[in-house]
Amino acid sequence: MIEIYTDGACSGNPGPGGWGVLLRIGDAETELCGGEPATTNNRMELLAVIEALQSFTESVKAGVYTDSQYVQKGISEWIHSWKQRGWKTVGKDPVKNEDLWRRLDALVAKHTIEWHWVRGHNGHPENERADALARAGLEQARRTGRSASGLIDFSVQESSRSEGSASILDIEHATVYRGDACVFSDFSFALRAGEHAAILGPNGAGKSTLLKLLSGEVHVMPRDETRMALLGDERWNVWDVRKQIGMVSHDLQRDYLICAEGLNVILSGFYASNDTYEYQHFTKTQMTRAYEVMQELGILAVSGRRFGHLSTGEQRRFLLGRALVHDPPVLVFDEPTSGLDPKACFQYLELLRAQIRKGKTVLLVTHHLHEIPPEIDRVIFLREGKIMADGLKLQLLTSDHVSHLFDCRIVLSQANGWYQALPG
Repeated sequence: MIEIYTDGACSGNPGPGGWGVLLRIGDAETELCGGEPATTNNRMELLAVIEALQSFTESVKAGVYTDSQYVQKGISEWIHSWKQRGWKTVGKDPVKNEDLWRRLDALVAKHTIEWHWVRGHNGHPENERADALARAGLEQARRTGRSASGLIDFSVQESSRSEGSASILDIEHATVYRGDACVFSDFSFALRAGEHAAILGPNGAGKSTLLKLLSGEVHVMPRDETRMALLGDERWNVWDVRKQIGMVSHDLQRDYLICAEGLNVILSGFYASNDTYEYQHFTKTQMTRAYEVMQELGILAVSGRRFGHLSTGEQRRFLLGRALVHDPPVLVFDEPTSGLDPKACFQYLELLRAQIRKGKTVLLVTHHLHEIPPEIDRVIFLREGKIMADGLKLQLLTSDHVSHLFDCRIVLSQANGWYQALPG
């Protein structure tokens, strides 16, 4: 069962207020908080529960823990009489905070909820954490003078990462320039082995720069507080890294030499080159591996065709084969199905999922929600070079959150673990 701990806070009542939520799903924890510049404590208590429940895109079974008897008794007992009386009290006065009660009532109908009251400020660890989050939301609203979005405050605690697993990527306080433009400032991000993640963001978010940082095409500014390690090594050799991190990028497909034959595209992965050249030599083992990969990806029959004569889907498969020749433990995909028709798209995504099932760590960089397979459970929202949210897919992929990320109204459709974005 999912555990939800909520709290609200207000300075002045009415006055600036905040709400906080701690979500726990197994060992994974997610924190949310937000606030309003002019509100009441009861509204913040209600909004905390509403924000928690609406973060789920599917029906869930959850226990909600609140220190507000107003919320606990209201939703468990009083609301039935209010609805029978047309949202009126016994004294026939309008129910206070009717708008929020209606929202909460609609959300509760979608889930199976057990309600628990805990005594506030009594040393309950999770309640204290929810209280601290609510006060953080309050201060944010007080400081900015406007509503604070809980989206910005999403985080995933270390318990949700693959504890004890090897580090794939560690970036701390990095500043990165592309020409004269500063793309990342004080940027931090980490990925561990066995952790499948999707970085989602609009054009100009910094996704391409992050890929170039991984491939060694751009570098962080050397500063005392900056640290970047690949595969646990801060002094990594780009050629060694390319053997352990297979990358299939949109840029590589665009720039790959159109005259290269299919087989040579695969073999070029051994040298991380664009096509093969006379000075490059390939062993019998390497040739065998190239044919094995083409057989696995269903492209052996077109291995003699030139890259420019292949369909977009075939080109994408050959570049995936190029990334797989070293059997790397990590694969990075950049908008993997861009330009593919539905059949080729579905086939390619199944190839991606097959690599996950083989135990490879997958990092997906995209702005297409339909490319995120069910096996990926961590999502990072990137916009204007900043991580806006980092958490579990189940909480982050909602219509409101994705609309906020792309700055337009988006409605999400979900089926069988897949997501699709529709106009709002």
